[in-house]
Amino acid sequence: MCARQLPRATELKRVAAAAAIAVACSSGSGSSPTEPAPVHVIVRAKVGSRLDVRRASIEPNAALRLTRKALDQLELELRPGSGPLRLSLEGACPAELSLADAAPGDRRTITLSPWLSVAGGDLTQVGFDAPFTITLSPGCRDALSSKVEWSQTGGSPVTTTSEQNGFVLHGRTPAFSGEIPPGIVPISQRTRGELLFLAKSGDHSLTVRVSAAARSSGLPSLGVSQRVLLGGKAWRVKERAKDGHAEVSVQGKYSLFQPDARGRWVLEDERKQELSLVVGTHADTLLDCGRADCHARQTEAVKSSRMTHVFERGLRGQISGYSVDCALACHTAGEPGIADGGFSQLSNELGRSGVFDLEPNAWDELPRALRRLGGVTCTACHGPGAIPEPSARWAILRTDVCATCHDAPPRYGHVQAWNTTAMSRADHDDRARREPACRACHTTAGFLAKLNLRQDQNPPELELGIGCAACHAPHADHQEPRLLRQVSLPPGLQLPESAAPSRVCVGCHSGDSASAASVLFGPEPPGAHASVAKGCIGCHAGVRGKSGERGGNHSFAVDRARCSQGCHQEGVPVTDPALRARALALFERLGGSLEPRRPSHAGKLPKPVMEQFREALALVCMVIDDRAVAVHDAKRVRALLSRAESLLGGAR
Repeated sequence: MCARQLPRATELKRVAAAAAIAVACSSGSGSSPTEPAPVHVIVRAKVGSRLDVRRASIEPNAALRLTRKALDQLELELRPGSGPLRLSLEGACPAELSLADAAPGDRRTITLSPWLSVAGGDLTQVGFDAPFTITLSPGCRDALSSKVEWSQTGGSPVTTTSEQNGFVLHGRTPAFSGEIPPGIVPISQRTRGELLFLAKSGDHSLTVRVSAAARSSGLPSLGVSQRVLLGGKAWRVKERAKDGHAEVSVQGKYSLFQPDARGRWVLEDERKQELSLVVGTHADTLLDCGRADCHARQTEAVKSSRMTHVFERGLRGQISGYSVDCALACHTAGEPGIADGGFSQLSNELGRSGVFDLEPNAWDELPRALRRLGGVTCTACHGPGAIPEPSARWAILRTDVCATCHDAPPRYGHVQAWNTTAMSRADHDDRARREPACRACHTTAGFLAKLNLRQDQNPPELELGIGCAACHAPHADHQEPRLLRQVSLPPGLQLPESAAPSRVCVGCHSGDSASAASVLFGPEPPGAHASVAKGCIGCHAGVRGKSGERGGNHSFAVDRARCSQGCHQEGVPVTDPALRARALALFERLGGSLEPRRPSHAGKLPKPVMEQFREALALVCMVIDDRAVAVHDAKRVRALLSRAESLLGGAR
């Protein structure tokens, strides 16, 4: 007599929801020499269905033996003559496989279909302020005879109507809420007009996404079939890629272009301004950026980047609460739902159901082609086309490149918070954009040029502010946890180790043009706040609850509630107008003039002063240029002003 064997503990855990598939007794082959060969059955899930066949309940289970369990299928063995095989799974239609005519050694396949599905998948490029229709397909007769109830679970509330027992839903996408600059309009997760709907049918449910547009970084490097909005009027196709037939279309008040072939396209607007586009696919673009004569150092550096390996770490179970469905769009290359050769499209082409394991070996079990696209690769940020023409390469410094993923409140509020800061408008003044000395701290391109990282070739008419690429370095040789850029300290400043995360701030907020860091970390004696953990961002950490679950610190606002938590129980420090007035009076005595609230380098500086007064001028400008000087270290500032007055012969 045979005894039933229990699965291993690890396997038991993974198949608990599969009604404890039993293991038939044998010496290990599933049959004895006197028994007939078993019938082999493969259980699969429909491509792209996101059905996890490993959770299926299977009857009868007494005659089953599980021989292999993969991500997308189960392989079973049954005794010949067993009754019909019945499978049930949440979200799927019940399935039955008759084995009455199965001979020993036969191989049979059964495919689980979703109870409800949307033909073609989610709607990803409907258009802004445009009508849409969701049509559900039933997977079986029982599903067809059911009634579908709809509810909206995400996005701006919209009015919808349903028909055909709920299998058809009509609605209209919201209007575009972002800015429309000339050329390709950047679109983030926040501005793409995404709507989420939940369809319920009996015990089954299905989430459907409707998006007005695919996300766009604004770079002229596009994926095939990626539709982009164009700022400007009367756009037309001037040059086509080989075998390309696409035209610019108009939908409402927007111009749209959706390339249908790889290669170079040239568009032209009513002013005869040309826009050169390079179109490709993520799967076909050569990832040879690291050749010795190209970007070898950057490629070597990103091997250790957290972004490069975030999807791998998630699959390996190294990130708590990781959700593949949530992360796929940002943690892999390509846009789910469009044919751009990205991770999602290739996964479907390989016949995968869309289910992913979260376990140590999950990454290694992926096909090599998927591992190639499974991460924030070169094309994920730079686009699947070739490197843009030199005149267009400035666009990689736009915050919009990072915003495609990091502008998704409430989960990611980085860009929304940054938009509230003075840094986002640092180059709003024409002088700040055009004068080389100003550009070094008022523009991202100028700042990187000052660090000898790239040439400052940005057109001076562009307003980009101090964006993500100034402070964060995805290609840096030394990767900090948050990719913070490593910079050298200006002469005379000493940053304690506890303030290391603020090192990147010091380069611009010190010296002759902005002095907050000079007040905090200048020569002895050190400032009162020099020992604050994390330095500048220890206080300028954003106001909690205003800019999303993550990224709210990118507003760099001071939450005064923090000040009274252990440091300033006697009261939160406030600005002292008297100190600035005292400094302005000295500035005028030195021959300068200044508008209210302006830094000294933006006013009329005094003519060359005598040698003994130069130190006094430097001390006075340090106080004027730090708008929060009284908060940073009022005691030290009073000493600085007294020193300046002494040098001028007017000590109080």
